[in-house]
Amino acid sequence: MTFIKPTTQQPRTAIDFKMVDFEVLARDIHPIDQIELHKHTREMIYSTLIGKAISSHQLQNSLNNTSAQFQLEKASSQAKDTRIKSLRDLVIELGRDPKDVKAIEKLIKKKNDDIAPLKKQLKIPQLHHPQTKEVLEG
Repeated sequence: MTFIKPTTQQPRTAIDFKMVDFEVLARDIHPIDQIELHKHTREMIYSTLIGKAISSHQLQNSLNNTSAQFQLEKASSQAKDTRIKSLRDLVIELGRDPKDVKAIEKLIKKKNDDIAPLKKQLKIPQLHHPQTKEVLEG
């Protein structure tokens, strides 16, 4: 064991102390005191292990959540890429003949198909035209 002993009558800084080593043989310690020492040591170690286990568990949960979020972002990115590619193909098809009604209808249908699930997800209410009161789509 090491104790700190003051070197001055009124110590004020760390320099005013010195360290004194104190040795005791285990056979000189009473068995009940040895049991108490082991008991306290065990409690300190157990507390430290529990704290580290909780931290590890929290980090694992955080990692799992981050991984799941990454997978969702990856799937969303792939869906956006697919949408962009299909819309690009429709625009290219439309670009060949701007008066092609079928291509324009496909483009509008594709836009409505893409917007419908987003409206459901966001729970957007139906829109009504202010003058005619008819339900507007899109």
